[in-house]
Amino acid sequence: MSQENVELVLESFRLAEADDVEGLAALFHPEITATAVPEWPEPGPFVGRDAALAETKRLTDWGENRFTDIDVVADEGDWVVVASRWHVRGAGSGIATHFDVAVAVRVKEGRVIEWHNRWSRDEALDAAGLPE
Repeated sequence: MSQENVELVLESFRLAEADDVEGLAALFHPEITATAVPEWPEPGPFVGRDAALAETKRLTDWGENRFTDIDVVADEGDWVVVASRWHVRGAGSGIATHFDVAVAVRVKEGRVIEWHNRWSRDEALDAAGLPE
């Protein structure tokens, strides 16, 4: 079950990178709750599949969007914690940057029921209630 959860979370990264909102919708539980990193302009929570998808679309609606250095930090029970480097390039400006981020994801019934973006591995582990 746990490896299935890890694969589901990694697939969500691939779908977000490909801007495949329909694919993500299939992975998101109808009652998903998601939160953004602290101090983000739209912190959430984003409750329900439509709200979570709308926020995901806002986050990935760049000219270029990709993830590298993906590292599964923890895989315990229903929780998967992943750290990555998120590269973005503005469609209009062409300005490129990256963010080192982590996410705590809880899986229920084979779908993502919680998704919490954080700035660090430790913050993501804390969001999942897992030891650092």
